[in-house]
Amino acid sequence: MPGEYERNLLNMQHQIRENNAYLDDYLNDLNSWTDEMKKKEENSLKVADATAMNRDLPPVRNFVAPPRPKKKSKTKSEEAKPNEIKSAAPKIRAYDYRAWDKYDVDTECERIDTSGKNRSNDDEEDADDDDEEYQQELLKKKAEHYKDQGNYQFKQKSYGEAIEYYTKAIECDPTSPIYFANRAQCQLFEQRYGACDADCTLAIQLDQNYLKAYYRRSLARIELGKLEQAKEDLEYVLSREPTNIDAKTKLNEVIKKDEIKRLGRVYPLPNKPVDKQSTKPLKRIDIQEIDTSIISSRETTKKKSVVIEEIETMETSTPSEPVPQRSAPQPSISTPAPSTSQSEEIPPKLIIIPTSVPTTGYQFKRDWSNLNNQLEQQSIYFNKIPPTSYKTIFSTGIDSSVFSRILVFWSSKTDIDEHLINSMLELRKTPRFNTQLSFLGNDDKQHLKTILDRLQANSSFASDKIQTIVRDYKTDADQI
Repeated sequence: MPGEYERNLLNMQHQIRENNAYLDDYLNDLNSWTDEMKKKEENSLKVADATAMNRDLPPVRNFVAPPRPKKKSKTKSEEAKPNEIKSAAPKIRAYDYRAWDKYDVDTECERIDTSGKNRSNDDEEDADDDDEEYQQELLKKKAEHYKDQGNYQFKQKSYGEAIEYYTKAIECDPTSPIYFANRAQCQLFEQRYGACDADCTLAIQLDQNYLKAYYRRSLARIELGKLEQAKEDLEYVLSREPTNIDAKTKLNEVIKKDEIKRLGRVYPLPNKPVDKQSTKPLKRIDIQEIDTSIISSRETTKKKSVVIEEIETMETSTPSEPVPQRSAPQPSISTPAPSTSQSEEIPPKLIIIPTSVPTTGYQFKRDWSNLNNQLEQQSIYFNKIPPTSYKTIFSTGIDSSVFSRILVFWSSKTDIDEHLINSMLELRKTPRFNTQLSFLGNDDKQHLKTILDRLQANSSFASDKIQTIVRDYKTDADQI
């Protein structure tokens, strides 16, 4: 039998083995748990990165001002300069009684005071310079912050809010052409073509080589009907950037529109294939001599009828319709048949004036475009709108083309009534009214001058209202 010592030794070895096995199990569990936690953390980081990339976060709402720069502390050498100046003055020895008799205490005190004032003035000037630099830096930081906010609203297609942010950026830093060009792009999407033209012009004045401003101004001028000026802008863009495909496409469109505007719409002749051409034999017509004076008169009347034909009448006859065959000229032409022009055969289009009064800007634009630039119908439709509704309908500003038409039928009225005066008083309260006045053309200025002259000549209404109208509307009319 083993002794007690051997039994204790065996028990100790058994206990050590159990402890080692327990420790191994514990370490294995700990390692497996650590690996599992690492995998979970990696997966969570991947998901967080994916969501952050997919989500377009807006810029920081609140503007954080940069810290004010600390004032430069004077160095020891600068502080020692006044002492050096003082020490530069000759000292009076204590035993030199004659020098002490000549010493003027008041003069020395005055010298010390003036030197102290000069130092304080220099310190104030340095502080003012630092404050001015800080304010300029602060305004530029604010402008960049508002620009970022405007860019975010532009991506969200909130063009009205983007215009407000770009306007704030311009107020902080009016020397940057980027803010004007960005606001012009929003004006273009909002169909405020006159304002877009003005912003692009300001951007070009700040930077003559800013091609985006030229291109956006050309788009606005195309919509305003200024084809020649739009063509000049596009040609300048292509001269600096010949590979710009968008500018080339727009230039070709402008050239075609300009040709149609000058020459009228051109329709190509139908080119039928050989198998669809007529197989009837051609008839021979004998030539007869007739009086040429009658033919010349008929040709002139024919030319006149062609000139007064509208484009819409040409659209009614399609190329697929057969052309009626003309009969051969009769020998007797003493009594020619009266020829009726094509414009008399087709009745004119009837334009229905909307009966409902518009309450929103969208409804007004829709009804206004349906009137097809008919001045009389537009005048009747606009006069139906109460003047107090102008601020609601034109809440984003009145379009330049609409304002031009309003001036035309206002100037055509020979009598001045209360409705005209109230309309002019309320229209001046719409947003960007002064901007529209400053960009009026010569014809519009002439119409406005006619209206103001008639108002001043009329004494049957309150003079204060007329003076208000003349003051607010006579901004650019005197430049004619």
